Amino acid sequence: LDELRGQWAAGGPAGTAAPADAATRRAVLDRLVNVVLIVQEARRMGLDRLPEVRVNVESYARVALRDELVERVVRDVVADPARVEEVYREAVREWKVGAVLFDREEQARAFLADLAAGGDFSALAAAYLAGGRAKKVEAGALLRRETMDPAVAAAVEATAVGATSPVVSLKAGHVVLRVEEIRHRDDPAARARAEQIVLTERRRQVVTAFDEALKKKYVKVNRELLKALDYEARRPGFDALLQDRRVVAEIRGEKPVTVAELTEALKFQFFHGTAMAAERKRLNAKKEQVLDGLLHRKVFRKEALRLGLDRTDAYRARIRDHERSVLFATFVRKVVAPDVRLTEDEVRAYYDAHRAEYTSPEMVRIRSLAFSGRPAAEAAAESLRKGADFRWVADHAEGQVPAEAPGLVTFDGRPIVTTELPEGIARAVAGARAGDVRVHAGAEGYTYVLAVQDVVPAAAQPYEQVRPQVARRVFDARLEKAVEEYAAKLRALSDVRIHREP
Repeated sequence: LDELRGQWAAGGPAGTAAPADAATRRAVLDRLVNVVLIVQEARRMGLDRLPEVRVNVESYARVALRDELVERVVRDVVADPARVEEVYREAVREWKVGAVLFDREEQARAFLADLAAGGDFSALAAAYLAGGRAKKVEAGALLRRETMDPAVAAAVEATAVGATSPVVSLKAGHVVLRVEEIRHRDDPAARARAEQIVLTERRRQVVTAFDEALKKKYVKVNRELLKALDYEARRPGFDALLQDRRVVAEIRGEKPVTVAELTEALKFQFFHGTAMAAERKRLNAKKEQVLDGLLHRKVFRKEALRLGLDRTDAYRARIRDHERSVLFATFVRKVVAPDVRLTEDEVRAYYDAHRAEYTSPEMVRIRSLAFSGRPAAEAAAESLRKGADFRWVADHAEGQVPAEAPGLVTFDGRPIVTTELPEGIARAVAGARAGDVRVHAGAEGYTYVLAVQDVVPAAAQPYEQVRPQVARRVFDARLEKAVEEYAAKLRALSDVRIHREP
């Protein structure tokens, strides 16, 4: 019943409650029965004794046992509210700034010198812009860390409220920033992320401390030998160290870690070969870290066994379920799949019958502006239709909605599938061509100017291009049917009794 409830829970958002209709409940039960029958058949064939299956299950069992111990260690760990608040406020912090952009660095430095001489930031910015010595001026811009250029972020973080930053050099020019205010917006999703970050952080700290305590309790490392091991020297050489039985770490009550075992683990870290790693002086730098990982795995397993976690129902259920899934997959791959054959005519017929599924969707590139009233939006749209530069209109049009306004929809020119557009905007740009400008009144009260940059029409993908995906889909469907047919034969030969209708 627990297994059945688990399958119900995995099937949708209804938790552990059973599906409402009897047919779905029975289908889930039938799938479970089929899995059991196929796993029984796999065992009868001896697939559970295959080295690849045993290695997979044993490897999983070792990891799962350590996970059981970790779960016990962190079971009662909670996130510190003060730390959550700290992380949250850092995440939702935003800066209200004034900014002056210059073409040349000397212009920016002259601006700072005039400011230091007693000038007013806003007045100086306006004068520099009017005199052509500044490229652009922004007042009251709200900046968030995730949207800022890294250089700008570093500057505003280092600048106190009311102070002015040094010159910041960017691709677009050189900017001087004045921090007017620091705010912290309300964001429940960011608070939830902060809680998860802090909880994960605290759990990691607890596990690390537990790991260190276990090593102190059980382990003694031969530091002199570890320090003397030189994996980059020609002698004795890496191959010789793979045979070296000297003990580099003792573990009370367990087999010691030898130089050979450490060397084998170190070799595993470098998939491109140890010779290349030695040339890059990386092997010696890694040896302590690799040894630490080896000891971590061994002492955690030792402690888990001491606590009897390998005998718990939860652990045994995890191993049973994993072994069952491995056996099922192995049976399907080795017994059922080899008999599934496809012809080119079948693949082509499926493609012809499902052409609509192999069509690249229509896409559109839009840049948008949002206004609080329609007259301002119409004026901006008319400017764009007459050939005005979009960026110039965005910088100078009056009546625009602030970027942080709630519910605001923005488009920045990146391609988007037309079916993914909001319904009203999709209607507004329907039939548009590159260069068209449309005005749309949004449900949230904003009026949008939509400048269509490009339209990429839907197009059928050639058979040769999508054949691998088509063949995989046809094969998977045939394989699923073949598995069901095999299970039906097993069921007919087996004693299957349903104790109660689910």
